[in-house]
Amino acid sequence: MGRAEMVPLVLGSGRVADCGVGSKAANLDRAARAGIAVPAGFVVAHLQPVDIGVRDLSPVAGGPVAVRSAFSAEDSSATAMAGFFDTILDVPCDPEAVRGAIETVRGSADRVRASGLPVPLSTRLDVLVMRQIDARWAGVVFTEAQFEDDLGNVVAGLADSLVSGAEAGEGFELAKLRRFERPDSSLPPWQQRLSTLMRSIRRTFGEQDWDIEWADDGETCWLVQLRPITAKPRRNEAFTIANHKEILPELPSVLMTSIIESASFDLMDHYRSADPRLPVDRPFIESFAGRPYINLSQLTDLLRRLGLPTALLSESLGGDPEIVVGPRPKRIALAAPTFARLGIAQLRAVGHARRTERHIDQLVAGAGPDFATTLACLRGCYIALVTEMSALATAMAGPVSVLRRLGVLEAHLRCQRTPGSTMLEDLQPLRELARSDPSIRSDLAANRIPNDPRFAAAWAEWVTQHGHRGVYESDIARPRFAERPEPILRAIGQLGMPTTQPLGSSLPTGTKLLLTWPIRIAARRPMLARERIRWQAMTAFAQLRTRLLDLAREAVETGLLPDREAVFDLSVDELAAIDHGQPFSAADLALRRREIAARAELRLPDIIHRFDDLTRLQATTVSDDHLVYKGVSLTNGTVYGTALRCDEPPDGLPPGFDPGTTVLIARSVDAGWVPIFAQVAGVAVEIGGDLSHGSIILRELGVPAATNMGPMTNVVTGDRVRLDAATGTLSIVRTSDDETQRARYS
Repeated sequence: MGRAEMVPLVLGSGRVADCGVGSKAANLDRAARAGIAVPAGFVVAHLQPVDIGVRDLSPVAGGPVAVRSAFSAEDSSATAMAGFFDTILDVPCDPEAVRGAIETVRGSADRVRASGLPVPLSTRLDVLVMRQIDARWAGVVFTEAQFEDDLGNVVAGLADSLVSGAEAGEGFELAKLRRFERPDSSLPPWQQRLSTLMRSIRRTFGEQDWDIEWADDGETCWLVQLRPITAKPRRNEAFTIANHKEILPELPSVLMTSIIESASFDLMDHYRSADPRLPVDRPFIESFAGRPYINLSQLTDLLRRLGLPTALLSESLGGDPEIVVGPRPKRIALAAPTFARLGIAQLRAVGHARRTERHIDQLVAGAGPDFATTLACLRGCYIALVTEMSALATAMAGPVSVLRRLGVLEAHLRCQRTPGSTMLEDLQPLRELARSDPSIRSDLAANRIPNDPRFAAAWAEWVTQHGHRGVYESDIARPRFAERPEPILRAIGQLGMPTTQPLGSSLPTGTKLLLTWPIRIAARRPMLARERIRWQAMTAFAQLRTRLLDLAREAVETGLLPDREAVFDLSVDELAAIDHGQPFSAADLALRRREIAARAELRLPDIIHRFDDLTRLQATTVSDDHLVYKGVSLTNGTVYGTALRCDEPPDGLPPGFDPGTTVLIARSVDAGWVPIFAQVAGVAVEIGGDLSHGSIILRELGVPAATNMGPMTNVVTGDRVRLDAATGTLSIVRTSDDETQRARYS
C-alpha cells in the first residue's frame, strides 16, 4: 500500500464499522456521529502502514494525543480483555512520535500472545489515535439496565491510575436521567455534565450494560471509551428481613433458606410479565448468616422506574427507604401500559389463585422417589404461594386502605371468617369438654392429649382440618400441629381465652357501613383467596415434609445420613448429592450444627447491606484471635487457606502450596496476573477499585476476590487466612486448630 493510500478513519465519519474495525473504535465513531462529546481522533486500520504524515494528524492537532489499542479481540460481549494491550498517553502530536507509539501498541499483541494468553492470529490490530483531554476529573462508569443509578469511580486528572488499579478512586452513584429530566442542581458541576453524557449514551446505544471511561476538562464531559460490561460489579445493595421476619423463625433451617434463595429470580415473575424492562432480573433474595433477606434496593429501583414514591416501601415493609424520591408524574404517565397490565392481573387474581391451588395439588402428586424431585416440588409450591399471596395482597390493598381510612375496616372484618380464624373457632368444642371435665384439664395442663373418647373424636376432627398448620409453618423444618400438638393443647386449656364471634353475630349496621359494603366485598374476595391459598400450600408443605422425612429414614438406613432430622440441616444441592450416593457423615453434620448454633446466637438488624462485616456481630461467639481487613467485594465465595504474598506475579506456586487453598495477597493487579489467578483459590488486593481492569478480569474468571483492602501489613506468606469474598473481608487466623476455625468461620 503506497503513501497515497494512507487514509485515516476519522471518528464521527460513520465509516469505522463499515471498514471492519472492532467495536472499541466503532462505538466511539457512532457516538461522535450522534453528537456525543468524543475527543477528536482517527483509526489506523489493520495492516494499514504506519506512514503517518503531518496532514494525517490534522484531526488531532493542537496538543498531545493518546494512542490506544482497538483490537478485534477486545470488548466483545463475552470478554473485555481490559488492560491486556498497551495504551500510550502524552504522545507529542508529530508524525515520528505517533508512528512509534502505534508500532508499540501493535507490538503489545505479540507480547500478550507470548505470555500464553489466547490472542488469535486472526485478530485485527486496529489502533486508535485521539486528542488527549486535559482532564480535571476522569473515571469509569458502569451503567446497567437493571439499576436506576449508574455506578462510578472518579479521580483527579487522567483515569489511567484508576483503570490500572494503582488507585481506587472515589466511588459514587449517579441517578439516571430520562429524556425529559434535568440533572440535580445540587450535584457538583462535573457530575451534572456526566449525567447528561450518560443520558446521551443511553439514547444512542440503548438501555444496556456499558462500561464507560470519561474525562471532564471543566467545561465538557468527554466519552473516552465505551465497551459492554462482561462481568458486572457487585453493588452494596440494601436488604430487609421484613415479611420473612413474620413467617419464618429467627434462624430458619438451612434447607428452607436454600429453597427460598433458589427461588430468587422466579419470585419477580409477576412484575416481569407486566414489563420486562423493570429491574427484576437481579437476585431478589440473598442469605446472610443463614437468613433470607429481600433485596430492598431492587424494590426501590422498581418504584423509581415506575415514577412512584419510594415511601410506599416504608408503608408496606416498614423502616425508612434509603433513597427518598417523591412521585414523578411524567414517569408514571410513561408507565401507564405497565400499570394497566398490573391492574388487569389484580382483577384476575382471585380466579388465578384457584388455578394455583390446583397447580399446588399437581406439584405434590409429582413428588418423586428422591430428594431432587421432592425438593423441586417444594420449591414450586413456595414460588406459587409467594407469587399468589403478593398478587392478592396488591389486589386487596386498595379496598382495605379505603375501609381503614373511613374507620370501618374492623367492623367489616369482624363478620369475616378465613381458614386462619376458623382454626381457633373450631377449638371451641374441645374447650367445652375441658371446661366440663377436670381430668381432661389435668391432661392438658401436662401437655398430654386426654385419654377420653369424646375428646379423641373431636381432636381427630380438628387435626383433619388444621393439623397441617404449625408454628412458623413456612419453614418446612418446623413440625406441624399434628406432630407437635403442645401449643394447641395449651390453647384449649386456657378456658378464659376469648373466642371468635360466630359468623353473622355482628353484621355492620348504620349508613356508613352499608354504603361501604361494596368496598368490603371488593376486599373480601382477594382476602379469602389469600388465606385459602396459604391453607392449600401448608397442606402441601405437610405432605412434602412427611416425604422428606421418609427419604431421610431411607438415607439413614443406607448410611448416607447420620439421622433423619439432618435432612433439614442440608442445602438443596447437598441433598441432591445424597441421591447420587454421596454421604453426609456424622462429622460433617456435627460441624454443620456447630455453624448453625453460632448463627443462632447472632442478632442481625432488620436492614443490612451486602458488604456489611458480619464478623463484627460474631465477636460474642468467636474469640478475637484473628485480624480482619475490609475491602470491596468483587465476587462471591469463601476460601479458608494459606496466604501467598507477591509484589509481582510469580511464574507458578511455590512448593507446598495447594491451588485449592492458596489465597494470593497482592498490592495491585492487572492483566499480567491472569496466569497466577488460574492457580489460586482466592485473591485479596490492597489497592484498586471495583471497576479497574484487574477487577474486571477477576470477575470474568469468577475467582473469589476482594480489592481495596488497604495495606495488609500483618499478612505474610504462610499465614492461615479466611477470605470471605462476598463481604470483602480477609481474616488472619492465629491458631493451629484448623478444624475449630473452619467450624467458626464456615
